[in-house]
Amino acid sequence: MAASEIDIPVRPRILIADDSRIVRLALIKRIDGIFDFREACNGEEAWEMLLADGHIKVLITDLTMPRLDGYGLLQRIRQSSITRLREMPVVVISGSDEQVERERALAAGASDLITKGMETAHLVSRLDVLAKLVATRQEFRRGLEVLAQHVREGIATEFPAKEIFEAEASSLLRHAVQSGRDAVLLNVKIALRQPAGEDCSDVPARTVMAAIGGLLRRTVRQTDHVAQTGEAEFMLATGGINADAALVFARRICHAIADADLPDAGGGIVACCGIASLSDRSAAEGASLPRMQDIARRRAGLGIAQGFIGAVGEEEERVASGGGALMAIEHSDSAVPDAATLLRWIKEGRRDRVGPYLDKLPAELQSLAELVMKRSPI
Repeated sequence: MAASEIDIPVRPRILIADDSRIVRLALIKRIDGIFDFREACNGEEAWEMLLADGHIKVLITDLTMPRLDGYGLLQRIRQSSITRLREMPVVVISGSDEQVERERALAAGASDLITKGMETAHLVSRLDVLAKLVATRQEFRRGLEVLAQHVREGIATEFPAKEIFEAEASSLLRHAVQSGRDAVLLNVKIALRQPAGEDCSDVPARTVMAAIGGLLRRTVRQTDHVAQTGEAEFMLATGGINADAALVFARRICHAIADADLPDAGGGIVACCGIASLSDRSAAEGASLPRMQDIARRRAGLGIAQGFIGAVGEEEERVASGGGALMAIEHSDSAVPDAATLLRWIKEGRRDRVGPYLDKLPAELQSLAELVMKRSPI
């Protein structure tokens, strides 16, 4: 049996890149038993390991290393032609918590920045969040389709009562404020796709909502809180994650919901997620759960009104409120739908959704098209 066939980690695999063996050992001691790990002592070695090991989910890197520093490594990763690498969460480890260094690292493409003295529980929580973000849209979509079949077979998803969710979410928010950390509230609204020019306002069937609820319950961490808070909406509260990471997560969930082939979904689903975080200027002043819920609901509503599939945060709301189209500022997700999804969209008359992917068709569809072209008479 080949090594690649047996070297599949049960836990998410983390790569630690730092030229200090003491720092690497200190990090390993804190994550051992929770994450699988690999080590690199410079940026070049880390890059080679990233190319060779497809099971690495998150990179933790120092900024000052020999041969290739952290900034150079980040640049290679974000400019890579390999989707797995380009979208990989990268955590920069620093000896200080200076804002200038944080801003430079984030501008270079870092997903997060941690200090060497960070508490173990906080470190593990943030790595857990980032590891979950690696899941692709296709993985989410396939999971949703399986859950939809279970719902039709009578397997239900149980949610806590709205009052219990609000009590747990309020506690999470208070703790975040007291500890000076960020907390995020996500409002996921679902609607049926309508013909052009009509509002997306119809509520999907209960089986569809139950399947989507099941996807959310299975995707979030045990420390997060999620509930169905309306006939066609869910609310999710999470700590230890910043607004940018939440946007990535929300986009993938919403696109997975819209891409899925769900029974009882009519002409298709529109899913939009409104995001409110303590880092929002509009939410930070007098932060409370009701206020953040209102902000998240308002932002999700703006997206649904435009038939927008994706996430609406502070920047997106500002554009939409000014009369701009959300589709124009949607952050691209480089995951390309598989051939079956593209063909299904064409069959459903949704050719407009296929257009953006024509220049980067899945390999299997490209091969088929090339074969057909070769056999076609000139």
